[in-house]
Amino acid sequence: MKIRGNDFGGINNSTVVIGNNNKVTNGKSEDIDWDTFSAELKSLLMALPQNSEEFQACMELLTESTSKDEGKVTTFLKKHVPQFTSDVFSSLASTLLSDTIKKLMVGM
Repeated sequence: MKIRGNDFGGINNSTVVIGNNNKVTNGKSEDIDWDTFSAELKSLLMALPQNSEEFQACMELLTESTSKDEGKVTTFLKKHVPQFTSDVFSSLASTLLSDTIKKLMVGM
């Protein structure tokens, strides 16, 4: 069978698969390394001022992250957007931690 009028040249980065016994994966289903996430939070807590809202939010996030429940952590982050987008947080958080939090906030 020949398909006409379709451009299969742009098939990269799509869920269309041509062939037999191929497996389709979606790039958004990355698992979170919860141990690394917790370690990065602990490191950040040592750098943040203890009387700051960011410190309190990160302490609560550390507790929330022990459940390893992505939905629960995402809900928490969305409730505390100002603390996790502040200049204080942004300047002290590692790139890995910032990127993971951003992905969770937008619904990975």
